[in-house]
Amino acid sequence: MTTEDTVSAEVIRLHRFFDAWYEGKDGLRIEEFADAMDPLFTIVTPDGRVLGREAIIAAVQAAFGSGGVGISVENFAVVERDGYVVCRYDEVHETDGGTTTRLSTAVMEPHGEAPGGYRWVAVHETWAPA
Repeated sequence: MTTEDTVSAEVIRLHRFFDAWYEGKDGLRIEEFADAMDPLFTIVTPDGRVLGREAIIAAVQAAFGSGGVGISVENFAVVERDGYVVCRYDEVHETDGGTTTRLSTAVMEPHGEAPGGYRWVAVHETWAPA
């Protein structure tokens, strides 16, 4: 498998977790998300908020069972440099209220103990043009 294959598999794994988590499916553990986040993880949300690891874990944990969101990820582009991987992808959210797309860029590093083999270091999301 190529780096692009393994990184895209991790992105898909995490977003499938989000789908199941928001639907409130039994048997999930927040660690499936939390253990993939670097201790210094940050995310810039589409509305410009910057959240650290603990804040995003708490937000995801609080959203358990909050309602179905169909999330798909597509259009992967992956670059590997100096032990880090930068992955750009489109994140499409389908809800009863319609469809939105986020353009997402993630910085990851290979980590053997992380659930999908990568630890997420940073994510930056922005709304895609309508």
